[in-house]
Amino acid sequence: MTPPIPPDIRLMGPLKPMRFEAVVDDCIVSEGQIPEELNGGFYRVGPTWKRPTKQGTSGFVTQDGMVQSLVFREGRADFRNKWIRTPKYVAEQRAGRGLFEWADGDFGDWRSYGLGEVIRDEFTHGIPQGNNAVNVFPFAGQIVASGEMGSPPIALDPITLETIGVVPWSVALGKSVVDPACFGDGAFTAHPKWDPDSGELYGWGYSDEKPYTTLHWVKPDGSIRSRELWDAPYNALTHDMWLSDSYVVLPFQPFTVDRTKVGRDLSLFGWEPEKPIVLALIKRDDFDGPIRWIEAGIDPQYIMHTMAPNQDGSKLVLDGPIFDRPPFPFEDEVELGIDFVPFGTGQIGRWVLDLESGTVTSERLDDRAVEFPKVDERFYGKPYEWGFMVAGENLWTLNTIVRRNVLTGAEDAYTITRDDDVPLAVFEPTFAPRSPEAPEGDGYLIAPVSRFTENFSEFLIFDTQHIPAGPIAVIELPFQMGWTPHGHWMDFRGKQVPPNGNGRRASSGVAMTGAGA
Repeated sequence: MTPPIPPDIRLMGPLKPMRFEAVVDDCIVSEGQIPEELNGGFYRVGPTWKRPTKQGTSGFVTQDGMVQSLVFREGRADFRNKWIRTPKYVAEQRAGRGLFEWADGDFGDWRSYGLGEVIRDEFTHGIPQGNNAVNVFPFAGQIVASGEMGSPPIALDPITLETIGVVPWSVALGKSVVDPACFGDGAFTAHPKWDPDSGELYGWGYSDEKPYTTLHWVKPDGSIRSRELWDAPYNALTHDMWLSDSYVVLPFQPFTVDRTKVGRDLSLFGWEPEKPIVLALIKRDDFDGPIRWIEAGIDPQYIMHTMAPNQDGSKLVLDGPIFDRPPFPFEDEVELGIDFVPFGTGQIGRWVLDLESGTVTSERLDDRAVEFPKVDERFYGKPYEWGFMVAGENLWTLNTIVRRNVLTGAEDAYTITRDDDVPLAVFEPTFAPRSPEAPEGDGYLIAPVSRFTENFSEFLIFDTQHIPAGPIAVIELPFQMGWTPHGHWMDFRGKQVPPNGNGRRASSGVAMTGAGA
């Protein structure tokens, strides 16, 4: 018998699962007006419960992925969210029950990530275990959902959100932290970058065994180049990277992953500050050429999400929020048996790499907690000036939209509050250009806001030229949206996707499909 979902899941605030599919055409705009020039889709993805696992409720990775879209056209916005039909989802849907259990899924505390090996039986043999719920990004006219570990990327229709299937280039991907369940079950980062001109996707995968990292550069036609990095220094969890006009800069930081620890009743994540921070510089125009490995020589610290790089003469400037250590619990600080552990905080910071001397310096540029750095993605791999973030007192109270000039340090900001002090949660915003030809950073910032105590949600649209003036439009949803860590914008005015997409449009009004569908 499948274990029930415990009642305390209703007390998870902004992390409460959204267990239904929904379509809201022509969303209500309660304040302001949606800019007519917005023509594209804002996509996000996150984990939520379709049904409990065989072990009850475990970590986010054991849940199922749900993708959200807010599609703009002609001054209106249409919302929908849909389950990602991963191999795991499809198998459990057919069975009508949870089928999976994990080696690290039954600790009953923060160690239960569900990132370890699946305990296989006749129902799960040959089925990838991941939920593709960390990020979703545009590629080759589709949107692609990735979970980083446990399953290959999955392509989705940008209009209907229907699952198209595992990307055909998955057969060339390397092994993840877990062994492949079948042919094509490879690993691909949740935070690739891409060349906005050629459309080429720059990605990688990581493992706890040599080769610790494998590069994967994918062209829009699906052709892929892969390279195993046998000289990678150690089993780092390489979550994000920087893309400059000349280099892919991949940081190896002492946030490590090791599935053998699960057998010792430990989390497979580790913080090993005695290991050095090492930067891999891979030339974009010489995929098979020599890689320059630079030991940073800076104090232990951690950048989880990158902003973007600039080059100033011989200096490569790498920006991003810097944490003292990864914002996850580890055995050296957190006792076992605790269900919930607050994250740490990071501040906007900068690593400066001198390409001539090979030295690295680190500095914090502010003392305010920030996360979720974003840029104008038309300028991936190019010099840039503007970055966007969310700030607050800590990672659980992020409520301030920030636009930062990375060249001067000047900032514009707006704090999202309620007159009645009702708590809310601001998720990662995303930039949308005013037009395909607009200058860098000129456009709109779209921020999802969960009013979780009211079972209500909003999307706020800011004009990036006037952030302190507040949102120019407030779009309402009549329910609490699911928590989503990451997402991206796909512009329909360029070459990414035709305005009408490939799929059918849903009927007007609000439609919901419950968890049993």
